[in-house]
Amino acid sequence: MRPVQIATMCAVMALTMCVGCQNNATAIDASTGAPRQAPPVTELVARSRPPIADLPIPIGFKIDEGNSRDYTPGGGRFVDHKYKGSAPKLAVKRFYERQMPVSRWVRTMTKFVRGEISLDFEKETERCRVTISDGSWFTKTTIRVEIWTVGPQTPSK
Repeated sequence: MRPVQIATMCAVMALTMCVGCQNNATAIDASTGAPRQAPPVTELVARSRPPIADLPIPIGFKIDEGNSRDYTPGGGRFVDHKYKGSAPKLAVKRFYERQMPVSRWVRTMTKFVRGEISLDFEKETERCRVTISDGSWFTKTTIRVEIWTVGPQTPSK
């Protein structure tokens, strides 16, 4: 064999291996039954310094200060924050299902009603509700987070 033929065969084999090794996810089209390319799953990442230490917030979501409040009444706490961003609602839902347990929150309920997703969590004497809904023209998704203390509270010193 000539060197040109060997080089050509090596190039064809390498190209075949590269094409065959691509990890393309496929799905089945419901109407035709034919395989089709599935979009990649979007995984969000938590901000390194969220406004509330044990409340993960996805990167890219900004607090709506005009519609947010938090305070600590006598040993408890109350948080009502609203965040706006552009990630899809289901990606935000997956984010909270993965990230809240990292901060020791335990999911107690998930509900989907009229396009709004609600996730309820609890931790010790606190409850948390994360509500994910459609945003406005400029923000695709809105996150509302409410945290409140239940049960006996000890006064802060």
